[in-house]
Amino acid sequence: MKPTRYNALKPFAERAGQIRMFDYLLHEVAPKNLVGQVYVLNVRDGVLVLAVHHAAIATQIRFQAPKWLDTLNTKARQIPGLPFIQSIETQIVTEATKTQAPKIHRQIGANTRELLRDMAMHEEHEPLARTLRKLAQQGAPYVEKSPNEPPKK
Repeated sequence: MKPTRYNALKPFAERAGQIRMFDYLLHEVAPKNLVGQVYVLNVRDGVLVLAVHHAAIATQIRFQAPKWLDTLNTKARQIPGLPFIQSIETQIVTEATKTQAPKIHRQIGANTRELLRDMAMHEEHEPLARTLRKLAQQGAPYVEKSPNEPPKK
């Protein structure tokens, strides 16, 4: 098969699939009282990074993590492409940390816009093609305002 530009996206899709599968496995392994309060943020270098909303939950996970590791790795071995997990880390994610600093978006370069237009032209899934075209039209950089920031006069 001839290599295409889409081959560059394959590692990202595989990583997203790993994160989704570990999230699914985590909900099978975690106690019922934690389901919905913990989810997978990332899988990197044998570390499963979990997001929680409260420090108390993070502490509970730190104590239970060794027990979870064995079960997660046993279940992960049954699914091709999932890496071996050596440790679990937790990150506390709250609404305050999400809205603390405004996001600064960089300008999309001309080559990137060209690539996005080309991908949209060859994409069969119309909603994705529409999103790619819309992204290619993005021009100047902008700063996303914090929801608590008063309007400028």
